[in-house]
Amino acid sequence: MKTQAYFEKIQEQIINELNSAKNSVIIAVAWFTDEKLFETLCGLADKGIKVELLMVNDKINQTSGIHYNLLQEKGGKVWMIGSLDNRDNIMHNKFCVIDQSTVINGSYNWTRRAKNNYESITIIKDDPSIAMDFIAEFQQIIEKCFGKDVESMILDYGRICVRLETLKNVILLEDFEDIKYQLDKLKTSIKHTISDSNIDNLNIIIKKTEKKNYGEAVRLINEFTTRFKQLTIYVDSEIAALKLEIRSLELQINALDDEKTEIDKLIHSFEIRHNQELGDIIIKILRLRKEKLKTESQEDNSKKKEYEESKKDFDDFNQNYSVLKDERILELTDDEKKEIKALYRKASLLCHPDKVPDEQKQEAERIFKDLGEAYKRNDLKKVKEILTNLEKGVFLSNTDVTNEKEKLLILVQELRIKRDQMEEVLDDRRNSETYKTISGIDNWDEYFRNLKEKLNDQLKQLETSAINI
Repeated sequence: MKTQAYFEKIQEQIINELNSAKNSVIIAVAWFTDEKLFETLCGLADKGIKVELLMVNDKINQTSGIHYNLLQEKGGKVWMIGSLDNRDNIMHNKFCVIDQSTVINGSYNWTRRAKNNYESITIIKDDPSIAMDFIAEFQQIIEKCFGKDVESMILDYGRICVRLETLKNVILLEDFEDIKYQLDKLKTSIKHTISDSNIDNLNIIIKKTEKKNYGEAVRLINEFTTRFKQLTIYVDSEIAALKLEIRSLELQINALDDEKTEIDKLIHSFEIRHNQELGDIIIKILRLRKEKLKTESQEDNSKKKEYEESKKDFDDFNQNYSVLKDERILELTDDEKKEIKALYRKASLLCHPDKVPDEQKQEAERIFKDLGEAYKRNDLKKVKEILTNLEKGVFLSNTDVTNEKEKLLILVQELRIKRDQMEEVLDDRRNSETYKTISGIDNWDEYFRNLKEKLNDQLKQLETSAINI
């Protein structure tokens, strides 16, 4: 699984992902007023890609100026929940699933104003389990609001798996009449769906069964249903939605944490390099400046404040210099840098303190801290070791141990607050002068070489001045 958080040019990122679609796109958002995103959806529908848009039937959408029927004219579907006068069916989902494999989710509204708001998205790839859960949630909203008989373009793979299990059982019972009946039902379920890898596999199962190659058909059925075994069949749709939101928020928070870690690591690496390259020179400059002002302040009281400031500058830098001077970041090749980043993200998903129940939080915080320190030092061996231990299943997920609706509601609120706080922290980090300066340096070698020359000139001037005093 790959997760990536985005905070800038979000509309552009969404369009890039949408344009990668080959088979299907489903979108569930409360408000959709972004003309450019809507044009992208219409363009996909023109190419024969299945597009379904689910949103709230309220004044914001109704007065947006977007002619949603255009998407339907091109073969897409638009679902509007509730009525202008009834807000009972309000929906706050903000997710998109592309080709049943890529999920876009986050705080970003698909509206005109969102481009100027403080929001983010997380893009999750290569996790069919969570993709299918989002599809199941989409299907449940449709069924709850419009009934089970309404035709949707998106297959309900939970039902498909049940149908396949039934087909397998009648094959094993050698009930040939029922085999034909189950095949016909399966064909009806998928006949209006554009072919993708999942549909292709279903068609192979149908053909194997029709040719009475039952052994192969049963094997393929087992493979197919095993692949989607993580798709939970929920009884309470509200609990289903809460559990899905918890998983989604956990992934968003994790992606935000990853982004914060990358920024902090960049700043820390720069500070260590800065200390190694320039620390000795800066210490000498600050000491000479402090001594010069001390002498001047003894003769001129107006210089005392300036002297106290120079003394503080020296003490602060000297303390930081002492902490960092012996710290070393391991050198990695480009391939190793990519590897450690991927391993860190995988491990952080398994031990993030916000993902585990209360009784495991303390241990998760300890491991998460160790993981972060190892990553910051480029300690590839340590990161691998932590991941290996985590993959043994040390921690449970909040959604595994929490099954009461009240607890789920509280947890969702806590995670929403945590996500919003993380977004604020990241916004501060990204807009800090330190990060802007560091991220704007193209060549660190050249930067430190030029700065060292300037500082050496300053040092020489101060040394000359000190001799003359």
